[in-house]
Amino acid sequence: MITFETILDRHLGMGKFQNRSLAVVSLIDFSDGIEKQIIGILLSVLANQWHLSKDEVSSLASAYFIGIVSGTLSCAFFGDKIGRQKTLLYSGFFGFICMLWMSLAKTFYEIYFLRIFFGYIFGTTIYLGHIVITEIVPAAIRGSIMSLIATIFILGKIYSTLLCMVLLDGFEGGHWRILVGINSLPLFACFLGTHLFIKESPRYYMSRGQHEEAFREIENIALINKQQFFKLTQEEKDGLIESSQNINQPVEFKKLFRGKTGNFTIKIWIVFILTSIIETSSFILMPFWLHQDKKGFEQMLYMLLAELVANLCIQKVIDLKQYGGRSKLLALLSFVTFTVCLSMYFIGEQSLVIGLALISFFIKMIFTTEMVIMNENYTTQYRSLGVGMTQTMGKIVGAVIPYIIFPIYYSDPQLPFLIYAVSMFLLTLFALTFPFDMTQKELDNQEVFGSTNVSDSLMIQ
Repeated sequence: MITFETILDRHLGMGKFQNRSLAVVSLIDFSDGIEKQIIGILLSVLANQWHLSKDEVSSLASAYFIGIVSGTLSCAFFGDKIGRQKTLLYSGFFGFICMLWMSLAKTFYEIYFLRIFFGYIFGTTIYLGHIVITEIVPAAIRGSIMSLIATIFILGKIYSTLLCMVLLDGFEGGHWRILVGINSLPLFACFLGTHLFIKESPRYYMSRGQHEEAFREIENIALINKQQFFKLTQEEKDGLIESSQNINQPVEFKKLFRGKTGNFTIKIWIVFILTSIIETSSFILMPFWLHQDKKGFEQMLYMLLAELVANLCIQKVIDLKQYGGRSKLLALLSFVTFTVCLSMYFIGEQSLVIGLALISFFIKMIFTTEMVIMNENYTTQYRSLGVGMTQTMGKIVGAVIPYIIFPIYYSDPQLPFLIYAVSMFLLTLFALTFPFDMTQKELDNQEVFGSTNVSDSLMIQ
């Protein structure tokens, strides 16, 4: 059967079209890296400058994630209903405006509600870049390309930290308004790039029954990549239409929980929640740990360099089958992280920077692997909904965890590491029981579904 993957390998390849799209959507992850890095730093600065109470610090940390939860829920539907391109376009513009406004905020409540609104805007955007790229790159390099996007996320964090070193006076004061204002610019660049270069993917058009639009976009991609005119044969068109019938079905939320798909959905939710416990709370607490240990931004850069090396490492192994596929790789990484976190609970005070660098290293590898798994294990018309709901589960943790982790930290700064260790041990068990693995397999491939019934084959089984 002729599928889009066949056309991609035979006629389109990896070229200028994908590289241009990659450059634009990477700005989303660059901005996400900036935001993740300054959350904890901004909390520390505002707590000192505005004399915030512990409850206010927790509320401000939670505000962004409250917005993110609402945004990811919305995008789970917007991404499929109005398209990836329009969602990215509007979110990039309003996110830019919101960050500029935030740099001018005068009161706690003003910045609190702006953080919620910005979270909502960013929540509609944060994972769409991964979906866009997943749908247009060849299966053989899908994992490595996705990990490249994650590298851009780390570069955003490094860029933000370097700005902090220039504009802030440690974790207690400085020109935080200029910092926030400058960090709005990548979102504006994303808005412009989306308007100029991002189009809906042929997979998206095929999943909606818009076959002629899909054919035109395929021929356009070939023209951009090969610099020569290309036209699909009638046989290829008929094959694409036939293969798309298996995914061109109405989207129903309940079908996320049927059969092996339901098995995968529940487990990836749990896995992502467990990862979010450590990923979210660690970057919130990191400035507080470092400030308590009389460390500064230089030590924070060590953590980021560890993440950068981790992403370069995961690029080399994520597409290999020798490790048993991505699920087994995820289980191995989470078990190693479990041992590091447990060690930090007992001896962390003597080796704080090294321990945090190791945790940053392995969590980055885990998170990148999970993003690839969740993006490729849903069919095209369910990808936004499946990935969006999984992201929402993780962001709910982000909204709740500040109210839990700060009291724990204030009672015993080492106790969060024990919670991290338990989370990683449970993650190892769940990763070993995923019902299927899509390493180097075609998206929407019926041979993987395990069913010829269209209504039961909406997901990879």
